[in-house]
Amino acid sequence: MAAAAQQASASPFVDPSFMDDPYPALAKLRAEDPVHFVTPLGFWLILRHDDVKRLFNDPENATPDRRYWEHFQPRPAGTFMRWVEDNGFFSLPPDEHARLRKLFSAALTPRAVKRYEAQVRETVERFAAPLREARGVIDLMETFANPIPNAVISRITGIPAAGDDERRFRELAQATIRGFFSFSDEVTKKAGDDAFVEISDWVREMAKERRDSLGEDMISDLIRAQDRGDRLSDDQIVMTITGLIGAGSETTAMGGMIAAMTLLDHPEQMEKLRREPELIPNAISEILRFGFGGPGGLPRYAVRDFELRGKTIRKGQMMLLSFGGSSRDPAVYDEPDRFDVTRDVKDLITFGSGPHFCLGANLARQEMGYMIAAMLDFMPRGSRWRKDLMEYRVTGLFRRPVTLPIELGPR
Repeated sequence: MAAAAQQASASPFVDPSFMDDPYPALAKLRAEDPVHFVTPLGFWLILRHDDVKRLFNDPENATPDRRYWEHFQPRPAGTFMRWVEDNGFFSLPPDEHARLRKLFSAALTPRAVKRYEAQVRETVERFAAPLREARGVIDLMETFANPIPNAVISRITGIPAAGDDERRFRELAQATIRGFFSFSDEVTKKAGDDAFVEISDWVREMAKERRDSLGEDMISDLIRAQDRGDRLSDDQIVMTITGLIGAGSETTAMGGMIAAMTLLDHPEQMEKLRREPELIPNAISEILRFGFGGPGGLPRYAVRDFELRGKTIRKGQMMLLSFGGSSRDPAVYDEPDRFDVTRDVKDLITFGSGPHFCLGANLARQEMGYMIAAMLDFMPRGSRWRKDLMEYRVTGLFRRPVTLPIELGPR
């Protein structure tokens, strides 16, 4: 471990410029120190695609269950947050996880998500329409990328569109996801817990109403789901919906932001999509490969001591499975630093891999597709994003853009 700590003393995470463009430093680490200990935050950064994929599928050594983390602090006994910790997807035995996942996935298969298509399209259009007449500089996060994922989730779960309920739902969802991150401060975590409980109570009440009168919405779909005569409890439905709210709202908002930045940085590729919009589904995969995650990734926790590329990872340590490292690994992708919307993106790791592959992937792709189509329409040629005007929220050594100023081209 001393050798690992010595190597980690030069971690790029301590360099403020790292967040501006992490990919050169990640490429260097991937080549020279692909299992890299980040001293300031006390976790291992895993950078090679084959290692990341392995750890997504290696329950003997790695788990998504936060209770294995050496710094884990359980929520108070008797609270719903404690129930989620003990009964959530990441904490279930493999057989029970597979059974419940089959039930949950019934509402999120490509066929099921297709039923939500009109609602997703209408929601995106509601936020896109005012931007077609906009001039000057707009904040794409506030006006478009941030509100759409939560508006979609609220719409397909049955919350009326464009009302006070939708706005409150969005506020609670964003507070929940801010509190979820392991490196958030205690005030943010407490606010996230409170928001999670409020959303849970809200969804629980809707689930009770749907049991009396099923509708054409996701909660009703989950109530209908059956496997060998099993039914989902209201607590399980609440856990599923709140999980989608937390994970889906943040990742899809970031996906919309990254799509805008990446396309504006590559105007020739943006023009190709204007000419050939049928390429948009493929472009989504390339945008996620090329730009999603940066220095971040998904956490896993060591179940036991084990060796990885000559490093000893101790039981209880966190491993961050790097999207930025694995998605630009030249062992998997030719010319990985080149953005090409026609690329055949194989083995995309952004939605995870194996038994915990993201349940909401189909819905996220559908949302991103309509968001990209709308952006191609309301962002004229000559538009650019203004890095000099961006604002960020810092969590530990990570930072998350909270604004995306776009200077619109001439109309």
